[in-house]
Amino acid sequence: SPRGGSCAAFAICIGPGRDELRPPVIGVIELLSLAVARDFLAPLAGTFYWRDVGQLICRLETVATPQLLEYVDKHKEGLVVHPRPNTAKYASRMLAGINRAIRQRVELEIRYTSLAAARPKKRTIQPEALVVYEGSIYIAAYPAATPPDTEPIRFYKLDRISDARPTSRAFERRRQPVEDLLADSMTIFRGADPARRYRLRIAPARARWAIEKPFHPGQIARQQADGGVLLEIPRAWDDEMLPQLLALCEHVEVLEPEEARDRLLATARA
Repeated sequence: SPRGGSCAAFAICIGPGRDELRPPVIGVIELLSLAVARDFLAPLAGTFYWRDVGQLICRLETVATPQLLEYVDKHKEGLVVHPRPNTAKYASRMLAGINRAIRQRVELEIRYTSLAAARPKKRTIQPEALVVYEGSIYIAAYPAATPPDTEPIRFYKLDRISDARPTSRAFERRRQPVEDLLADSMTIFRGADPARRYRLRIAPARARWAIEKPFHPGQIARQQADGGVLLEIPRAWDDEMLPQLLALCEHVEVLEPEEARDRLLATARA
């Protein structure tokens, strides 16, 4: 391994019996990934991030044999799986270049097709990490040639990148790690304006939903005498909060900030 230790590598192939499997079925790479990660995912139960993880864990326990789970548990510290699919979604050379740029802290030149563009455009970014969000992989990066902390972090979806090449230009890591930046967030996206405190009053009709399915991972819920809930959210961005508020229609009242009340009203009128 890069740190000088030894690794055991396994090439795993699905045999001819794959067509005989009956639902529920699970891909072998997905199976091993979940087996390794289930202990780390367990603390997310009941939070905003749990979503479909619970269903995947049930599938894992239904399909995998106890012997396989025991084997993976014993070897999860050094298990390396090298899949060899017929058609790779991402070119191995491109992934190797992205990983090298992140590890060596050098700028990355990419050809990226945004949702607003018909053709890819060349961009130079300073990659911080790879982030998995709702089943897709993103490069968390800052635009190159900008002073530190003047631009919000951006997320470039990997399947929209047609080419990625590391450069020889080094850069310094930002003060705040990406994992800390996303720790109390509903989404991976960031606005240019700073996050701010929200106070919401949820009507009794949606109070149970607000408690059992957290509206925000950092929320503090206080039950009210009429059965409603008062939510306090220390830090959130308007662009990630307002769509959630609009979805609740008349069952939510924004107490703070006032500007968010005005923007919500203007959006509803439009």
